Amino acid sequence: MMLKNEKFLLPLILLVSVSAMADNNDLSPMEREGAEKKMSLMKAIVQKRDVAITFYGKVVDQNNAPVVGANAEIHIQHFSPKESEFFGQIKTITVQTDNTGVFSVEKETGSSLYIQGISKAGHDGALLTDQNRSFQYFEEPGHPKPFVAGKKSPVVFRMRKQGDTTFLMNTVDWSCQVSANESGQTKGYDLIRATPVRDIAQLVLNDEPLVCDFKMKAVFNTNDTTWAVVLSPGNTNGGIIVSEQLLYEAPDTGYQPEYVFTPQDQKPLKTKYVYLRSRDPAIYSRLEVEYCTVAKRFIRLRGRSVTNPYGDRNFEQAGDLPYEATKQLADEAKASFRQNKRPSKPDLPKLVKEAKDKAEKDKPKQ
Repeated sequence: MMLKNEKFLLPLILLVSVSAMADNNDLSPMEREGAEKKMSLMKAIVQKRDVAITFYGKVVDQNNAPVVGANAEIHIQHFSPKESEFFGQIKTITVQTDNTGVFSVEKETGSSLYIQGISKAGHDGALLTDQNRSFQYFEEPGHPKPFVAGKKSPVVFRMRKQGDTTFLMNTVDWSCQVSANESGQTKGYDLIRATPVRDIAQLVLNDEPLVCDFKMKAVFNTNDTTWAVVLSPGNTNGGIIVSEQLLYEAPDTGYQPEYVFTPQDQKPLKTKYVYLRSRDPAIYSRLEVEYCTVAKRFIRLRGRSVTNPYGDRNFEQAGDLPYEATKQLADEAKASFRQNKRPSKPDLPKLVKEAKDKAEKDKPKQ
């Protein structure tokens, strides 16, 4: 996990090989003695990689404000004398940021350090993907220079501070597909009912009306076997914005009537986040295009989405809702939209308390 450079692994691989030789019962006494000496030598080389480890990190939010009281889980790799643990042992420690957002690791010994995760309630737990999380401390010829900690210049990690949360309707796997013999046709998706709209001229399913929140039109070019795709909102009053950024609040302005692109098979879209304003009165959705399958016979987009049914632009998902409360809110939203209305915004803390009280009351007595 922490030794990413294959050069780091060479002594360990040799150690495994030598150990296997030492365990080979077919070896002569002289060969066994030689293998055991080689194994001792390789262990000594690996053991020398353990040095004093010091690390200083600072956690800030998206506004560069220090995150106080965040817990950093840290893995330290160090030598193990056990023959069964050729790649060493992992020691896990947890440290907390102080009132300046700084955490430190001191008086530890090992060869490398890895930031497994940083967490705090009300913040996104995942570190940004472009941040370095692995640090090598040992020094050997031909290897990268060892990391040197600076107390006055800590390594900075960013977490996103969440805003006020709300209930969002989730679609964990939406998809839109157009086959070659349907080239030029438009398909759609109802994000409230989480169902495809295969015929936008017939907006009904099981005797209940459908609403097309977004449309996908795909045209196949038989000359160069490429597809041209047009994404658009389901109604003329709506709009679409396609972005590289994951936003937790839908944009207020800048919506366009459509977005046109030429997809490539199995290659993720660079601008994969789709922000939609649909219906009247308007609601906002964020779609993430996770998969794009392009073939001569068909084209398919798949992904997940969140929709705020209350007309707000807020995409901060309330994560502590019990199942019963989630189902109740989803049912209420669907019932309101069947009457062409938006649901009333709920009192989430009250709803959560009522659901927990009911669960406690219904719990079987011991």
